[in-house]
Amino acid sequence: MSRTTRLAGAALVASLALAVSGCSSSNTATDGAAASPTASTPAPAASAPASPSPVDQTLTKAALQQALLTSAEVPAGFKASKPDKGEDMFGKADTTMPASCQPIADIGANDAAIRPSAAVDQDYPQPAKASAMIFSRLVSYQAGDAEKAMTALKVAVKSCATYKSKSSDDGSITRVRLAVQQGPALGDDAVTLDATGDVQGHAVTIRLVDIRIGSSMAVFASLDIN
Repeated sequence: MSRTTRLAGAALVASLALAVSGCSSSNTATDGAAASPTASTPAPAASAPASPSPVDQTLTKAALQQALLTSAEVPAGFKASKPDKGEDMFGKADTTMPASCQPIADIGANDAAIRPSAAVDQDYPQPAKASAMIFSRLVSYQAGDAEKAMTALKVAVKSCATYKSKSSDDGSITRVRLAVQQGPALGDDAVTLDATGDVQGHAVTIRLVDIRIGSSMAVFASLDIN
């Protein structure tokens, strides 16, 4: 198993733990400033520290599949579940207004400006808490594209404390408030964001965790509709 595949698995574990804490987190920052870590935010995993970025090979879909967590590897109360066709969280990117914020919606999407060469999706539902939803995607890119996608994301975050997002499913428009959060120090680069929007009159926050490992990326989104 390659370094990228091993770290991708480690990133999934750390990101899932952070996503769990983010489902009910109210510790947000403003104007793209980083928030202080909360007591519920786990420390970076000691077994997988940040490492220099070598030129990693572009992983195949089969290799990405090997890095996905099984139900035995996720925290108690969760299970691993493959989403139905067309139900994946990251397959299609919403459209942002202004367009300069588009890299935020584009990360990992099949129709992004910087498209992945392979992708696998997996959800982590809690049978005892149906309102809590956690979605993940592992993607690989052609040489240099993962770095470009992450750089574009970081640039967009700096000027997109608020923006509008048009759904790729029904065309509805949501005003999004974005806040950078403390995240796991894994892989070669990482970004953790809280995106808050109003859904049917209620503020809903989605915790987004993006971790780059060489030419691959682990992406998580979590929310609690309660």
